[in-house]
Amino acid sequence: MLRLLRAMLVASVLVPSVLFAVIAWRDYRAVVAETERNMNKTVQVLHEHLHKIFDTVQQTLDRVDERTQGMNWDEIGRSESLHVYLKTLDDELPQVGVIALIDPNGFTRALSRVFPLEPPTSVGDREYLRVQRERDAGVFISEPVIGRNTKARQFNVSRRRSGPGGPDGAFNGILVAALHADYFNDFYSRVLPGGEESISIVRQDGTVLMRVPDRGDAIPTRLSPANGLMQATARGAGEGMYRNVSQVDGIDRLYAFKRATPYPVYVTYGVPQTEIMATWRRNMVLYAAFALPATLALVWITSLAMRRARSEVVAMRRWAEEVRNRESLEAALRQSQKMEALGQLTGGVAHDFNNLLTAALANLHLMAPHLPAAGNRYLDGTRTALERAKKLTGQLLAFSRQEAVDPQVVDLADSLRAMDDLLERSVRADIRLDWDLAPGPQRVEVDPVQLEMAVLNLVLNARDALLNGGRIRISSRAGPDAEPGVEDRGAGTVVLEIADTGTGMPPDVAARAFDPFFTTKDEGKGTGLGLSMVYGFARQSGGTARIESAPGRGTVVRVALPATAKCPAADIPAPEAAAGATGPVRLLVVEDNALVLMATVDGLVQEGFEVLTADHGAAALELLELDSAFDVIVSDVVMPYGVSGIDLARRVRERWPRIRVLLTSGYSPESLTGLGSDTAVLPKPFTPDQLAARIRGLLRPAKVA
Repeated sequence: MLRLLRAMLVASVLVPSVLFAVIAWRDYRAVVAETERNMNKTVQVLHEHLHKIFDTVQQTLDRVDERTQGMNWDEIGRSESLHVYLKTLDDELPQVGVIALIDPNGFTRALSRVFPLEPPTSVGDREYLRVQRERDAGVFISEPVIGRNTKARQFNVSRRRSGPGGPDGAFNGILVAALHADYFNDFYSRVLPGGEESISIVRQDGTVLMRVPDRGDAIPTRLSPANGLMQATARGAGEGMYRNVSQVDGIDRLYAFKRATPYPVYVTYGVPQTEIMATWRRNMVLYAAFALPATLALVWITSLAMRRARSEVVAMRRWAEEVRNRESLEAALRQSQKMEALGQLTGGVAHDFNNLLTAALANLHLMAPHLPAAGNRYLDGTRTALERAKKLTGQLLAFSRQEAVDPQVVDLADSLRAMDDLLERSVRADIRLDWDLAPGPQRVEVDPVQLEMAVLNLVLNARDALLNGGRIRISSRAGPDAEPGVEDRGAGTVVLEIADTGTGMPPDVAARAFDPFFTTKDEGKGTGLGLSMVYGFARQSGGTARIESAPGRGTVVRVALPATAKCPAADIPAPEAAAGATGPVRLLVVEDNALVLMATVDGLVQEGFEVLTADHGAAALELLELDSAFDVIVSDVVMPYGVSGIDLARRVRERWPRIRVLLTSGYSPESLTGLGSDTAVLPKPFTPDQLAARIRGLLRPAKVA
């Protein structure tokens, strides 16, 4: 009987399923065919629109070329009538953002939006100029950019200007029309019915000029060679269909495409595979509404008896799965707690170690004047060991996610000169270092350690590119007053360049060189973090980093940093020379570590301060209630009895706002920002003279010791 039930169960499922599968397959092919017909109609409309736009732009550039025949570039730049002519053409074309004439040197000499154009804008780095300068590319369509004048996303259509550019008949500049991305977005958004359909304009090399829906990506997308459109273009197909998973949003779509001949541009229209499947499923639901009830009734009757026997097996399997899932979650939780505890332990060890280093450095500073000259060598060795220990605590804090950035004002050229010996030892004997450090101040506000690591990483990368020896040029100079991507701090920019004569990089590698973990080195010879650290250092310092490279022509890495008008710490006038000094500075030092407190107080007394102490925050508040005549309170952050340095600083600001507060901590200054205090912070370890200088800096120009 059980065998008969099983046979009936199989037959009741198998026969209707086979019939339903055949019907489903035929219906699916019909839905796909209908979708393809509709897509081809849509892409034809889009193609006609795009082709008309490029024809209009080409004719416009031809008219501008005819209008400027016989005019030299100075005449072009001064001609108001030409500007009016360009503006009239621009206003007539809603898709055009700006029309420009660019001279052979890469400067914009006439612009439809601005007159007069003073000073001329340089576009020497733009693709449409580089390509036209190298060869006559006809009507060239550039990659999408942010317009320097319009500040809007656009892609540019350019052609060479007729006539020779000099006595040798050289390149005579270009004519450019910028096409608004927003125009296409508005137009195509009206075409799309909604949902996840997409329309794209793609250059023949795979660069996506614009796309709807627009994701606002700053870096233009380039289709991979495996993309269906790129494979079709490689076969020379001018139109057709393909299916692909989008590189932009990861959605699986069916695409129709058509080339806007003779222009090297394709328009694509994509319909999500899910929408095609949804249409097919609706049909299947309708068919199933008639067939399924009878089938399900038969299946239910025959499976009812078997279900009871299987229920126990299913229950056991579920129980085993629950056990496995719980064990997996518990293991993950234990690992998470372990790493969290390790991070807290590491940060705590670094904090306590910084206290010990502070006491050691302070006592060495106090001991130095009392040692004979012969003892200085041992003192210097001890200091060197303590500085290495200081760097070790920095690594521990980095592991516990309490890493700090300690920006200081330094002269870039002086910092590079100080690295001379280190860099010479870092390269091979067959590599020569050339130095080109421009004279004059090159002050920047950066973390000196990060600066040193960035330069060292760049030199080591350059060394690895010089397989058979060569030269590495290290240069620095004051840059322009304003540079794209660099914060404007009112003092211009400072540029660091590391150039090599090595193998160079192809464009696709150079485009990804700053990506974390991207490396072309053999396994075990590089982590892919060197250049990403350089880029992160530049961006964190308010600047930017760029790469110029080509196979066989070497590589130049250019780091532009915002210059500062501040003086380096060594250049700040001595506090004793400041005006307004009226007597000794009265300090309250709050520190629960006896070793640190003793060394700090002795050092501050030697620096000429009048010092009182408290061994925790609560005691400091009691003392302040009796005597608040202090100029500065120097307090540790982590202290017992429920009153931390942050709490003390807040109470002082409320009750005694004239008193300045300086917090010291074995953690990084950045790790204190989440505690809600903007009080000045001096990280440990430090020496008494460093603490004294920081105190005087807080009081300047009100009062100094």
